[in-house]
Amino acid sequence: MIDVAMSPGANRAAVCLTPDARYFRVAVFVAQALLAQEPEGQFDILILCEGKDVAAGYGDLPAGLRAQITLLPWAEAGATCGLPLGRHITPAAYRRLFLPAVLPERYERILYLDSDVAVVRPGMADVLQVPLGDKPLAAAIDMIFLKDFENGPLTAEFRAYRAGLGLPVDTPYFNSGVLLIDRANWQRRDVTGKALAYLRENADRCLFHDQSALNAVLRDDWLALSPRYNFMGDFLRLDVETALAPVVLHFVNHPKPWHFDAWQGERRFAEIYRAFLAATPWATEAKPALEATGGLALPLTPEFARFRKRLLAFLASQTFIDCPGGRLRLPSAAEPAGKAQLSLRPARA
Repeated sequence: MIDVAMSPGANRAAVCLTPDARYFRVAVFVAQALLAQEPEGQFDILILCEGKDVAAGYGDLPAGLRAQITLLPWAEAGATCGLPLGRHITPAAYRRLFLPAVLPERYERILYLDSDVAVVRPGMADVLQVPLGDKPLAAAIDMIFLKDFENGPLTAEFRAYRAGLGLPVDTPYFNSGVLLIDRANWQRRDVTGKALAYLRENADRCLFHDQSALNAVLRDDWLALSPRYNFMGDFLRLDVETALAPVVLHFVNHPKPWHFDAWQGERRFAEIYRAFLAATPWATEAKPALEATGGLALPLTPEFARFRKRLLAFLASQTFIDCPGGRLRLPSAAEPAGKAQLSLRPARA
């Protein structure tokens, strides 16, 4: 059972996560990291979940942290019955589609975050204030589109998949792991209803579930966030991290950095999760076997260097609503940018 402690505060913006039981602990990690980076942020943090999703020990977390997180009960489980699922996709993945309908009425702006992200710099409070005009959402362009500039083994497969959604080859496709939502515009367009209808009628085309449906029904009716707000997948291999200074890292692939026995990426990413878990009631999950988790970053291969050059040229031509003047500050296509070391300050007790 979830004990809801919803304050009548004045904030009109909400940052929301919708984890199932597998992701609840790391959703708390996201919330703590966000509070560490934005201690004075004018937003509320809500976790939309069922009582069975709440990890044992949550009540033993510091009272100050729990006071800044609202657990909002998910009572619409029937609404997701029959939607396509996958190996890593449970009905909880679809809860994001219902946020504009189920959140308290005072919230005008919603920032949805997947639970496999890490907030590593300030900037979330700023992006919540960015005007969206008449668009229902802003999101970052996904690697499923950006891989076009690699001309690699997945390029043709991803193009065929996007074509199956009715998207022209040059129409960008966004990732639904970070969604900046204008609630009124979303509801005016009935984005939830249209996405659910598309999912039910085209399940075979929705290989990426809610993300597929949202791209199919919105097409180009959305605004682009820069990669700084959803620094995903291959961006972590392209040697642009220091130059772009990402706010949100997104670990879209499997295994995840907190899968300590299986993680094959850089040790520094696993370490931030290990450090978080070690300081919580879930400390037994903070496995020390980090020597087996990959160590240093992979070198930039000639193929990825060419991909990097073409990708940076494309990004330089795009308009991003979170960037001054709409343009992303980019490194030279020929100059490596290096990697940043992560250090997450603890949230206030």
